[in-house]
Amino acid sequence: MKRLLIISCLFVNQLYGQVNNSGEFIAVIGEAYGTYFPDLITFQFSFNVIEKKQAEAVRKLNEQTELFVDKVANLGIDPKQIKLSNYNLQEAINYSTDKVKNVGYEASESFELEIEYTSESFNSFIDSISGTKFSDLSFTFELTFSDSLANKIRNYLIKQASNNAAEIAQTLADSRNVFLGDVYSIEYTKNLTQLYGVDYIPPPPPPVELNRAYEISSQKISSRITLKGIEKSQQVRIVYRINNNR
Repeated sequence: MKRLLIISCLFVNQLYGQVNNSGEFIAVIGEAYGTYFPDLITFQFSFNVIEKKQAEAVRKLNEQTELFVDKVANLGIDPKQIKLSNYNLQEAINYSTDKVKNVGYEASESFELEIEYTSESFNSFIDSISGTKFSDLSFTFELTFSDSLANKIRNYLIKQASNNAAEIAQTLADSRNVFLGDVYSIEYTKNLTQLYGVDYIPPPPPPVELNRAYEISSQKISSRITLKGIEKSQQVRIVYRINNNR
């Protein structure tokens, strides 16, 4: 009977210790946002020539691509940066009528070019390749972040998110009249839908105009194109110890 009583007392003491020492934490998720301009732009150029004779289609395609490479070189860009992504020569078929018709030959060639992005250099580049000399040219472009800039932005936003978490935790502590203690844990993840087991609803995606993908014909280029920045965000979860008495 004495042994049972001693065990019961030990159990009560352990339980009492757990109540006092567990659950005395504040867990918060800090967030940080910013709008940034990418430092790289990737162009996808496509020349597409249709002529009645195969030799003429190839000749005209080669003429335009050589002129294009010369134009890029005159802008101070190394032609080696232009990468061939596709070349095709086939019969040109017209499917727009009831009867399928062979209208000649279609020669096409596609290139990829990645250069550093600034507003001035971008518009200067666009102006230089526009005009009737490239009547068979169309292209798309997409703005991207280099690894170095992406890491710089990420690290900065993580620090800002951590500061935001500290502010929220302090506000919560003040509202309950307790002292905010030291940091128990700091957690970070790239997964926006769940942060270390804590369900999280990410902010809505940026408007469509912020997605940097465009398709332009060389004959329909405005003299000035203004692009908006891209919103970046980071989240950090920090758990603080708290003191019950102030």
